[in-house]
Amino acid sequence: MPVKNHNLAGQDLLSRPVASSDLSLPIRQALANGIFQTTLTADDFASRDSGLQAWFSDWFEEQCEAAATQVSASTHNDLLQILNYLQSRGTFASRADIADKLCTTSSATRPALGLSPDDERLNASLTLAARIWLSVSIDSLQRFTTPGYFVCWDRYQSLSEAVDKEFFSKAQTTESVKLPKVFTAANLEKIAGIQVQWTSNLADHLVLKDDDKKVMLFHQASFLELSKQSKRTLLKDDLIEETLRTLGLLIPSNDPRSQAWFEKKQRGLSLDSKAGSYGSLNASARQIDQFHYWRDRLVVLKQAFDDSEPNTLASWWYDDRKKVQWYTFWVAAMVLLLTVVFGLIQSASGVVQAWAAVKALSK
Repeated sequence: MPVKNHNLAGQDLLSRPVASSDLSLPIRQALANGIFQTTLTADDFASRDSGLQAWFSDWFEEQCEAAATQVSASTHNDLLQILNYLQSRGTFASRADIADKLCTTSSATRPALGLSPDDERLNASLTLAARIWLSVSIDSLQRFTTPGYFVCWDRYQSLSEAVDKEFFSKAQTTESVKLPKVFTAANLEKIAGIQVQWTSNLADHLVLKDDDKKVMLFHQASFLELSKQSKRTLLKDDLIEETLRTLGLLIPSNDPRSQAWFEKKQRGLSLDSKAGSYGSLNASARQIDQFHYWRDRLVVLKQAFDDSEPNTLASWWYDDRKKVQWYTFWVAAMVLLLTVVFGLIQSASGVVQAWAAVKALSK
């Protein structure tokens, strides 16, 4: 099955080993057009590349390198051949059926891709292709453990069924929970002491771990936007849109404190800059019943945020969740500081006066 390349030199560009790293811009463009089934021109892709480059380095290259010795796909072109076949049948065909048909289809042109449907290297290739397609940890790869959650794709289950089982819309709730403006990623760290850890695995998004001291945040917004545009993804449009809204909630582009915090993180970790480009949500959109896929994780994260207490002077300064207590604390702190200062001044003045008296007597 030929790969649909939209770059004239696409076949040559994609003939590199699957584990290749430091991919050039033309190679990333050819791969993006193959993965997302798009026709991005060089200029179109260049305008997106600053964000997608984070996805290619943090997810695509890492996954391919880890799986290189386990898969039957030896080149990027081989991987795209399997991925395109998966895309055409992933909504209805089981894993076993896809493996069987792929062996039959490729036996004449590329027999090394899979000698039999039970070939471990072919099934590892299907796992890798699914991971690349969705930016989700699908199953596990031998000798490579991806930290965090993964989606199980059974032999007699379609990939669509496996994905829908993990990402499903929760029933409408009567619970009234508002996510206030102060509920941002920057304040999770500065006030609550909950460290933000960035992930390229969508299944890990908003997961709390390490006794509620760390939260995972999916930052590959450019990947999500291109997936939605491609119309060849198993990730539902409303799931993608809601995920992007959680980024607007936690990293609002019109909040200077959040932007300063995110820009510092981005410089140190090469994050997708697009993650911090979404405006803050209005009061209605911050109601918990507006979230259907990520609601449970947001409720747990909000509870951890509310239960936290400042434990440093800096966190006390940033923690204005309760305005009256915040003013009371800092007024009391100021009074205490002034009392100490004036006390020290009086003590110093007394010492000076005593010293002056002693000097006068000595004369």
